[in-house]
Amino acid sequence: MVSGAGISLIALYSRDLNFTQAGAIFVVGSVAGLLPDLDSDSGKPLIFLSNLVSVLVPAMLFFEAARLSSFSPEFLICYFTASYLFVYYVICSMIRKITVHRGMMHSLPFAVVCGEIGYLLFVFSGRDVALVAGLAVFAGCVVHLFLDELSTFSLKLGIIPVVKRSSGSAFKLISASIGATLFTYLILLLAATAIFLVSRSFSNP
Repeated sequence: MVSGAGISLIALYSRDLNFTQAGAIFVVGSVAGLLPDLDSDSGKPLIFLSNLVSVLVPAMLFFEAARLSSFSPEFLICYFTASYLFVYYVICSMIRKITVHRGMMHSLPFAVVCGEIGYLLFVFSGRDVALVAGLAVFAGCVVHLFLDELSTFSLKLGIIPVVKRSSGSAFKLISASIGATLFTYLILLLAATAIFLVSRSFSNP
């Protein structure tokens, strides 16, 4: 939350964002701090994150979906209900089943992927907002990884530093699963390609 607040405040005064945009940056930057815990099978952070993502993602994609229909009450009811159920019970459940705690979701490539997705979700608000959103999401993930790494150190007798076996498991570039590693880098490349294509559209209106 501190990183999300800091980035949103800096953007508010240096990038001429309005208060609504800065508030949105604060929210996604704060939520990003929980994203690496999507691979956890239990716990309140996972339940909170699953519920929040199930609401935020459909909301952020609403205007794209609305192009296929009208802003009628029946469309709103069907869209948000179906989207929430799909994200929560299909996407989030699938993530929990196929991931291993402290796997690739606790890695720098995953943090980059999250930042790229943050950029793409805000791209319709303009390049500046998208850049700040991507940075806030990336920073939130990195802060989570940093705190995880700090927890791998303890003091024996109050003065002797002891390193746990889990040290280095957060700031990694690959995991024990080749499939998970390749899949993460594939998503990273696909998202980077999408950002490149969108950036070209900004420069060539």
